[in-house]
Amino acid sequence: MKQRLMTGFQQFLRDEEGQSTTEYILILAVVVMIAMKFKDQVGKLIGGRINQLESDMGKFDTL
Repeated sequence: MKQRLMTGFQQFLRDEEGQSTTEYILILAVVVMIAMKFKDQVGKLIGGRINQLESDMGKFDTL
């Protein structure tokens, strides 16, 4: 019984199926944490670019 339990446990440790899914979840979690950290800075940057674009488009209306 003990030998069969040890053999099953060793097979479990060698089994790599499902590891890639776990790795993808961890990578996604890191990306989400980084996005949450810098969301204010990115929002300000994008808002500034949109305002500049609106200003530049207004110049074409006066031509």
